[in-house]
Amino acid sequence: MQVIDYLVQALHDSAVYNPTVQEAPAAIIWTDEAKQWQAAIPYIKECLPELLELGDYQPEQRTGPAIWLKCVLANTLQEVTIPKGKTPIIYLPGIGRKELRAIESCSDTLRPLAELQYRGVLWAYHNGRDWGVHNFLTHPDVGVNLTIAKDKKTLDALVNVLRDVLESPLDALQGRMLEASDLRALVFNDPIKDLLAWMNDPHNNRRQWDDHKWQVFCSTCVDMLGEIPSETSITNLLQALAAAKGPWQQVWQRFEDTAHNLPALVQALHTIAPLDLAVDHSHYPSENSLEEQNIEHELTQLQDKPAAEIRSALLALYQQHQPRENWLWYRLGESKWLPVLAQLASVAQLTERVFTHQSPEEMATLYQDKFWRVDAAALKAAALSQDALQQALVEQLLAVIYSPWLNEVTLNFQRLVQAQGYPASRVNTMAANHTAKGSVLFFVDGLRFDCGTLLQQKLAEHGMNTSLNTQWSALPSLTATAKAAVTPVASALSGEQLCDDFIPVVTESGSAFSSYHFKKLLQQQGWQYLEGLDVGEPQGLAWLQMGDLDNLGHLLQRKLPQEVDAVLNEIVDRISHLIASGWQQVRVITDHGWLWLPDELPKAALNKPLVRKYLSRCAILQDNAHTDLPKVGWYWNENVTIAMAPGVSAFTAGDHYQHGGLSLQECLTPVLEITA
Repeated sequence: MQVIDYLVQALHDSAVYNPTVQEAPAAIIWTDEAKQWQAAIPYIKECLPELLELGDYQPEQRTGPAIWLKCVLANTLQEVTIPKGKTPIIYLPGIGRKELRAIESCSDTLRPLAELQYRGVLWAYHNGRDWGVHNFLTHPDVGVNLTIAKDKKTLDALVNVLRDVLESPLDALQGRMLEASDLRALVFNDPIKDLLAWMNDPHNNRRQWDDHKWQVFCSTCVDMLGEIPSETSITNLLQALAAAKGPWQQVWQRFEDTAHNLPALVQALHTIAPLDLAVDHSHYPSENSLEEQNIEHELTQLQDKPAAEIRSALLALYQQHQPRENWLWYRLGESKWLPVLAQLASVAQLTERVFTHQSPEEMATLYQDKFWRVDAAALKAAALSQDALQQALVEQLLAVIYSPWLNEVTLNFQRLVQAQGYPASRVNTMAANHTAKGSVLFFVDGLRFDCGTLLQQKLAEHGMNTSLNTQWSALPSLTATAKAAVTPVASALSGEQLCDDFIPVVTESGSAFSSYHFKKLLQQQGWQYLEGLDVGEPQGLAWLQMGDLDNLGHLLQRKLPQEVDAVLNEIVDRISHLIASGWQQVRVITDHGWLWLPDELPKAALNKPLVRKYLSRCAILQDNAHTDLPKVGWYWNENVTIAMAPGVSAFTAGDHYQHGGLSLQECLTPVLEITA
C-alpha cells in the first residue's frame, strides 16, 4: 500500500457515524492553518474525487469560494458534483479550527462555511489541533507510524516532498529513521543526474519544476556540494564541475559517462578556461581546442618539407598529442585533427622503408601481415578529413610520404613478376568451386585487401565467425576479365585471340560473356541469383553481388575514402540478414583491388601504334609488338599479351582512382568465409 491510502482511509474514517442515533455528516472539514498539506492537494484530489478546496474560483480544479462550495454541497451546480455515496471533504488552507469556530468574528469569505462545523465533522488531532503532516505520518494509530526526525531541515523537506511521500509504498519508508536527505531522495533519487540535467538546460528545467521541487533541489545541492543553483551562478558551477574537486569529483565522473546526452552542457563548458595550473586541463574543452589548433599549425608548417622530415615530425607530434585520445572531448568527436594525425603517423612509420622480398608470393605475405595497414591508414586519414582545407593539407602530406612509397613497392613487385612470373597463371578458383549446399557467393566489386580486412573486423564485431584468405586476381585486374574468373560458370568461358575489350566469350556459343549469359549459366548449374533483399532458398546455392566500391571509385575519385565505411556497413547488414535467414555459409569474393592516390596517378608513356586497345593501367599489344613495359598474358588467352603501366602510373591522365595494372593493391584480393 502507498502512504496516500492511509490518508484516504483516515479521512473516510472521520465521517463514520451511527445511523441509529446520528445523521450523516454534511461534510468533512479539513483545516490546515499552516498550509502544510496544500502542495500535495492536487495529487490528493486525484485519489479523493469528493475533495473540494476553498480558494479562487477554479471549478476544473474543484476549488472555489465559500458560496460556491455551499452550492456544490447542495448539488445545485452541473460543473462539479460529489460522487454518490461519498461524504464531501472541504479543505481549508490557511484556516485554523479556532477561526472557524469564532463565527461572530469570522471573515465574510469564510462565514458561509462556519455552520458546517455543526452539521459536519472536523478532521482533527485528538486534542482538537489540525493534523500536521509530521503528526499524521508518525502517529502509531490514526496515521502511518513512520519514524521521522524532528529537526527543522527534515520538517521543511517533509512539506516540500509531501506528494512524493504520499506516492511512496509504505514498506519503502518503514523501519528506519527518515531524515532530510532520505526525503529529498524521493524527489531526486539520483541528485547528480538531476544536477547535470539542470545544468544542461537551466531555464527550461526550472520552468518545469514547481516551487516545492525547486526548493528541494536547491537544498540538495547545498547539502551535497555547498552550492545554490541559479541561472546567474551557472558559470561558477561550470568552473566547479571542470575543477572536479571534493564532492564535485563524483559529479565529473558521472558527467564523463553521460556527456553524450548533455550537448548543451558540453557547449557551455567551452566558455570557461582553467583558473590555475593545478587543475586537470583535460577537463576543459577549450584546452582541447588549443591543442587541436597546435596540430593544424604544425602540419601546415610541414608543407614543402622532404619526406624524411615530414615522417619524423608526424611521429613526434603524434607522440606529443596521443594522451589526448583518453580525453572526453576526443570520445565526443571534438578533436578533428588528432584522429587524422594518428593515421598520418601510422603511414609515416610504415613507409620508412620500401619493402620487397625474394618472390611475389613473399612480398604478398609481407603485405598481408603488415603493409596493408599503410593503404588502410592513408584512406582513413583522407576519410576523417572534415572540410576542404583539412582535406587539402592531408592529401599534400600523403602525396609526399605515401605516393612515392607506393610507387617503389609496386615497381619492386613488377620486377619480381617479370623475373619469376605472375603467382597464378590461372586464378585460384577456390571461390568459384563453391559447391557446399547452404552457401552464398557474395561478390563485392573492387573489395581491396585492406577493405576486406576492415570488413572482417566489422563482421566479428557483429558476432560472426570469419576467416580471411587471399587469391590472385585474373589479369588484367579489370572487372570484365577478373569478375568472370571468380564466378561458378568460369569453366564455360574462354578468350579469343583477337579480343580487344578484355571480355571472355561463352565457349559453346562464341558470344561475349554478359549478364544475360551469366544468369542463364548459373541457372543451368543450379545456382540462385539473389537480387535486392531476396534471401532465396537457404538449402541451396546462391550468387549475390552488392557493394560496388569500384563504381564509386571511378565516380568519386579523390573523395572515395569518405564512402568506404558506409559501403562496408551495408555489406555487413546484408550478410547478417542472410545468416539470420538460414544460410550456413557466406563467402565474400571480389574481382580486383585498386590504387588510390591523394595526388593523380602520373602519366606513363605509351607507343600507341604498338597497341590494339588500352585503358588507364593496361593495354593489349599488337601481335609481335615489342615494349619495355611490364608484360603479362591475358588470363583468358595466354597468347594475348597485355602491357602494364609501370609503378603506379597510368596511360591516361587525371585519375586518383584506377585499376587494371600490376600491383599488390590491385591483384592480391581477399576471400572471406563467414559461418553461422
